[in-house]
Amino acid sequence: MELLVSLALLVVGLIIGFFSGRFFQQKQGAGNTAQTEKQVKEILAQQAQHHIHQTRQSLESIESQCDTLKQQIEEYEMLLEQGGDDDSKVPFYGEQATTYLRNNLKGSDKSRVKRVSDTQPRDFANSGSGLFVGGSEQNNAEKQ
Repeated sequence: MELLVSLALLVVGLIIGFFSGRFFQQKQGAGNTAQTEKQVKEILAQQAQHHIHQTRQSLESIESQCDTLKQQIEEYEMLLEQGGDDDSKVPFYGEQATTYLRNNLKGSDKSRVKRVSDTQPRDFANSGSGLFVGGSEQNNAEKQ
């Protein structure tokens, strides 16, 4: 009988221990879940701060580029307004370029002589590209 009572107490103790262990695990699990959620929130907050910082830097960069572009457009408009007045003062070619072109165009008509060669140029390709294949005999035959 003592053995039966001690076994019954052992079974009751195991059952009570099992349920109390599950209860404490759930409490700790809830605590771990709360702690995990807190860590996730902290990480998300850090990422949000980092994202805001990067966005502000990008915005500042875009604003500085816009300011630079506005200045360049204003300078370009000023140059266009000034350029309309100076068209009659500055020739397209300089004086030296104009005289050079006049002299070369007059002298080049006399020195140009049309020469026709009866021979083809040599084919300098390694394996013969076929561009200049054939001799002068073939060309003469084709001409006749």
